[in-house]
Amino acid sequence: MKRVIVGAASVAALAMAHQASAIEFDGFLSAGFATHDQENATYLDTVTDDIRFDNDSKFGLQITADVAQNMQAVAQVLAAGSDENFDLDIEWAYLDWALTDSFSLRGGKVKEPVFLISDYIEVGYAYPWIRPPQEVYRNNPINTINGLEALYQADVGGMSLIFQPYIGTNTEAVPGTNGGVQFDASNFYGAAVQVASRSFTFQLSFLQTDVETSDLTGGGFPPAFTAEGDAQLISAGLSWDVRNFVGYTEFVTRDITDGAINSMSALFPDQDAWYVTLGYRMGNYLPHITIANSEADPLAGASPSPATPNPGVSQDSITLGVRYEINDSAAFKFEVQSIEPDQTNAGSTGLFNALPAGFTNGDTATLISASVDVIF
Repeated sequence: MKRVIVGAASVAALAMAHQASAIEFDGFLSAGFATHDQENATYLDTVTDDIRFDNDSKFGLQITADVAQNMQAVAQVLAAGSDENFDLDIEWAYLDWALTDSFSLRGGKVKEPVFLISDYIEVGYAYPWIRPPQEVYRNNPINTINGLEALYQADVGGMSLIFQPYIGTNTEAVPGTNGGVQFDASNFYGAAVQVASRSFTFQLSFLQTDVETSDLTGGGFPPAFTAEGDAQLISAGLSWDVRNFVGYTEFVTRDITDGAINSMSALFPDQDAWYVTLGYRMGNYLPHITIANSEADPLAGASPSPATPNPGVSQDSITLGVRYEINDSAAFKFEVQSIEPDQTNAGSTGLFNALPAGFTNGDTATLISASVDVIF
């Protein structure tokens, strides 16, 4: 693997293409499988004790078209195995207008820079894991917004400074409701500040949004449930690549404030989560270890509330993995993860849809995953 922070080369290839040609195509593909050792239990919505290839398999194509000398149209089409058997989605699509060498505006369906790898989270080749630590990354169910984003870049003391504010709206299905409840995020705004050098990247971000849910006809979340409130999310992350040592760490805190209608925290409880990844590069090999934790606040029993409130994600995990650089455009990854849901916290099932039969507090599940990631 190239001697830079993991992912920088592919990000440059996929997100910063400014070529003389009118239209440019860049792509990525991941093909992988995952399975765990618990019968009749589903993890991360699709992983079971059968060997399945849908959770981590995906294909993406980025299209960059020159509109004018200082203006580009950028879009990404994504087909993921976990999304209705590779249904195509427009992951993001926006107009990028470079007003100066340092300042640009983006309008349309844009990415939120919430986490360290938010800008390239779909590109598996760009980071060491098969999937980023889900204890942290599942705290924000919205990956894109329909709105406006500004990007300011400057060199400060030999380092790169990026300031990225944004504002917009979005509508998504509430996780864990089988599509029966959707939420509308309005007055959605946030910002990220990033400082980077050749050996490290530090990012601090926040977001705020008003949220209102609505029950859909035939929904699977009894009883019919609507709620309103607002959500705040703050995250901090650091990645580094020093000599042969590679590391990542992130922390996120989510705070939900209930509105006048029902209890929004019954669907999205307050949570804190963090992870630390350490790796050591040995030629084409990068063995690494990740320790992660997520802890949800116990529900206060707000009234009225739905019959089955969401207890949130409370779990610990340890992941041992290795990344092998096949060539400059392809990598093979293998991971073994030990998962321990914390059942003492209001019946949390961690990131399982439901705990396996006979699972008691302190029991662990083992998840095995492998993938090949390429960029082209």
